[in-house]
Amino acid sequence: MSTDHNRDVFDSERVAAAYVEYAGPTDGFLDRGEAAALVAAASVARGTPILDVGVGSGRTTALLRLISDRYVAIDYAPTMVDAFRRNFPDLQAHVADARNLADFADGEFGLIVFSNNGIDTVTHDERVRVLAEFHRVLGESGILVFSTLNRNGPSFGEKPFQLSRPTQRFTFSLARIVTAVGRRLLDPAGVVRSVANWWSARSRVVDRGTWAVAPLAAHDFAPFMHFTTVADVRRLVTDAGFTISEIFADDGSIVAPDVLASSADNFTVFARK
Repeated sequence: MSTDHNRDVFDSERVAAAYVEYAGPTDGFLDRGEAAALVAAASVARGTPILDVGVGSGRTTALLRLISDRYVAIDYAPTMVDAFRRNFPDLQAHVADARNLADFADGEFGLIVFSNNGIDTVTHDERVRVLAEFHRVLGESGILVFSTLNRNGPSFGEKPFQLSRPTQRFTFSLARIVTAVGRRLLDPAGVVRSVANWWSARSRVVDRGTWAVAPLAAHDFAPFMHFTTVADVRRLVTDAGFTISEIFADDGSIVAPDVLASSADNFTVFARK
């Protein structure tokens, strides 16, 4: 997987425009797992400096500023940072890569948030580098919250013309079929992009069982993402020097420490330095 490929995807005007509609004063959580993790973080990180990584156009900004006014946003896609600055001209925002946070001092932040599976845009080995940088710039007892896609969830292995997602049982529904066909008729260019992107990525899919890299259906199958498992994400976080407080599934349930497998679409990890 090429990290530069994903940066180019998220730096495009078309993708940035899609994110703008999710930003603003009425921001909401992406799922219940994210909500549970950020509520837990708020109880221990209130008033501390926050680093919002992969901020996009600012969906999480209003949420995090309820925790602290000491807020800094970064994204590695300049177009996304431009969109953020238009939405929040009075807030700090920088073009920066999570793999190299050299512009920030050791222990500078009390809370780091990397939402919307942003860590999955880098390679398996580069995830280690990202976590090392987060550990460095977090202060003593600092909090890390990030989300990551599940290799055993419905986002892994999707195809352009599917009527049901992987891991989810297909049940016939005329309304579902009509909706699916209607969406494709309304966006024929998107259908062409989806098929072309999915087809070209097929030969680059890697599946190691405990983790994988594959195209993601979002944005016409253009992103090529990392997918984890419960065992893989636990190992990643603990090897980086963090203590996992909770792992939340996307439905808000807690993934218990003795659970070895999960069919959640993604996990949101709440960890302490």
